[in-house]
Formats: sequence, structure tokens, C-alpha cells
Amino acid sequence: MTTESKNTMASSSYNRLLKDGGFQCFLWTQFLGAFNDNVYKMIVSVAAVDMAAEKGKWLALAGAVFVIPFLLFAGWSGQLADRFSKTKVLIFTKAFEMLVMTVGIAALISGRMEYLLVVLFMLAIQANFFSPAKYGILPEMLPESDLSRANGLLEMTTFAAIVLGASVGTLLYEHWKLEPLKMGSVLLLLAVIGSLTSLGIPKVKPSGASGPIHWNPFAEIIDGTKRMMAQRTMWLTVVGITFFWFVGALFQMNMLIFGRLTLGVSESDAGLLAAALAVGIAVGSVIAGKISGDYVELGLVPVGSILMGIFALALSGAGSFNEAAFWLVLVGLSGGLFIVPLNAYLQERPAQTEKGRLIATNNFYNMLGVISASGLFYLLDEVLKLHPRYIFAVVGLMELAVSIAVICTGNAPHAGERRILVRFQMCYRIPPYPIWVAVRTRFR
Repeated sequence: MTTESKNTMASSSYNRLLKDGGFQCFLWTQFLGAFNDNVYKMIVSVAAVDMAAEKGKWLALAGAVFVIPFLLFAGWSGQLADRFSKTKVLIFTKAFEMLVMTVGIAALISGRMEYLLVVLFMLAIQANFFSPAKYGILPEMLPESDLSRANGLLEMTTFAAIVLGASVGTLLYEHWKLEPLKMGSVLLLLAVIGSLTSLGIPKVKPSGASGPIHWNPFAEIIDGTKRMMAQRTMWLTVVGITFFWFVGALFQMNMLIFGRLTLGVSESDAGLLAAALAVGIAVGSVIAGKISGDYVELGLVPVGSILMGIFALALSGAGSFNEAAFWLVLVGLSGGLFIVPLNAYLQERPAQTEKGRLIATNNFYNMLGVISASGLFYLLDEVLKLHPRYIFAVVGLMELAVSIAVICTGNAPHAGERRILVRFQMCYRIPPYPIWVAVRTRFR
């Protein structure tokens, strides 16, 4: 089959997927949820900055309250997704979002940061219970051959929602901070629309999971960890996804400082650097789905990791806003190649009765990765006083170290995952350089 015919097939498969009404409803539901979360989080963040005397405290608390529910309640969210229809879980959690945004209107009108943070905590609870059902439903409502492309579109729309949500949140606060009812009404309207689109998500049956319910949510996380560690590739997949969140958090924390102190740009331009990273991830996610075709292609993981490391090192030497934005897009694009096959594998590989539990366990470790990134950033920035350039360089070297580890230990577990590096090389006429042969050999 020629390169042109393969590209045409992948493109037509994307078109077929996007014409699926149920999948469209799923995409719109998760996009509107992520968009609404980020609009509200940005409103809270900008409001905290307005409180100049205590902005550091409020910003830190805002970051903490959105992470804590994923640590405390991940076990319950996994059990819920496994024991009930994931469609019903998605519909119920979207209805809960409407309630949260109704409370949010009152919090915005009050102008009290404590109340705004309570609503943010409630949003995080909603996101925690939404996530295992969101990722777990894909292999139940789509054939395996569409899983990589579906994940590419899922990641693309998620990061598009992050970029647009941050921008719209800033605009809403700037224009309506003295008219909080209008801000709150927009947020409630978004929640209502998202709830309506959730009604069109294809109905799936409960997975059939049985056994006692663990009222201690950490018991479920412990059980999920044991199940994943018994399957080496599954555990490495969770480690890889957690590493992605870890690196993403480091980039996000360092980006504003890098833009302000190193490049000397305004706060709004520094925010655009974060948008460049998110746009890159969105584009890379779609490319990953296209390259993967009908398979879950874990062979893309070391390719994405190597490129992330190289581009992060290049970013550390950027001398202008345009140059930094260029390298950030490429870092993000590489991140899309890295994360899409890992997410698809995590959805496809577990037994149907435990997808929710293992995805929730993965979410728990992802949040630990975000917290660990905060600790490392504090060490590099506050204790060691590293220049922002050098922090990006450290991240790049970490990525390359992980790439070497993946190449040395990687071993794809079934036939569908063996094909990527051979197909990728043939389609894009990559010469058989020694490093490429080494990577390809490990994943055959």
C-alpha cells in the first residue's frame, strides 16, 4: 500500500468517526466540561491576582483544591464507573455540574475567595468522577481499530478547551468583574449545554463488575496498583502517563517566569506561550491518531519522548518570544505523540470489569506527579536558584534519560503494537540510522 493511500485511509477514518453522532455528542460533552472548568479556574486565578496582598496564598490554594479530590476520591470514581453504565455516570456528573455552577453564581456575587474555592473544589470532585467514565467508555462504544484516532481527537479537543477556556475566563473577568451574575450565567449555560449533549452519548451496559464495594477509597487504589504492577507493560504505561503530567506541570510553572524574566514579555504574552504548548499537544495528538491507524501503537512513545527532550533543550536557548513559541509548539506536538498511544493502551488493555478502577488509579498517580513537579520546581527555582533556561534544560535531559530507559526496557506485548516503527519508517522514508534501528528492534 502506498503512502498516499494510507494517508487517505486514515483521513477517511477520521471523517467516519466525526460523522458518528454518538461520538460527536461525547466529544462536545467532554470539550464543554473541560472548557467550563478552565473558564472558572481562570476567573478564580485572576480574582486572586486582584487581591494583591494575598494573591500567592489564594493561587496556591486554588492549585491545591483542584488536585485534592483526585487523591481522596479516585477509588470511589473507579468503582462507580465499573459498577454502573458509564453513559449514566457521564450524564449524572454533567447534571451535577449544573448544580455546581448554580452555587458558583452565588459565590461570584459574594466576591468571597473562600466561597469561590469551595465551588472550585466541587468542580474538581465532578471532574474526578467524570474522568474514569470518560476514558473507559471509548473502548465500549467504539471498535479497537478506532481507539487511537478517538484518543487523538479527545486530546485535541481537551487542550483546545484549555486554551480557549483560559482566554475566555480572562475576558469574562475583565469585562464583567463588576457584574458577576453575567459571568455566572455564562458558566451555568455552558453546563446546561454540556448536560444536553451528554444525552446523545451512546448507551453502554454496566461492565458486570462484582465484589464488595470498598468504602475506603485508598483500598481501591491499592488493589488497582497491585493489578497494574502484575502486568509490566500496564504499569509502565501508567508511569509514562504520570511522567507526562509531571513534565507538563513543570513546563506550566516555569513558563510564566521564563517569559517574564528571560524574554521580558508581558503577562498576556507569557500566557500565549502556554497556549503554544497546548496547541502543539492538540496537533500532535491528531497526528498520533493518524499514524497509529487501526492499532494502539506504543512504538510512538519513545519517538515522542526523544523529540520532547530535544525540543526542550532547544527551548532553553530561545532568545525571543517567537522562537520560544516555535519550540513550545514542537514540544507539545511531541507530547501528543507520546501520550495518545499510552491513553489508548490504558483503555484497551484492562478487562472490561476493571477499566474504571485502573483509570482512576492512573488519575491518582497523575496527581501525585503534578504534586511532585511542584516540589521539584520549588527545589530548582527557590533552593538551587536555577535560571528558568536551565530548568527547561533539566526537563529536556530528564526526557532523554527516560527515552533511553524506554528503549532499553520496552517490549510491546502484542502484535498490533509491533508494527509502528517499521510502518513509520517506510511511510516517511526515514533512513535506518543506528539509533532508529535500536528503537525499532526493541519494539518488534
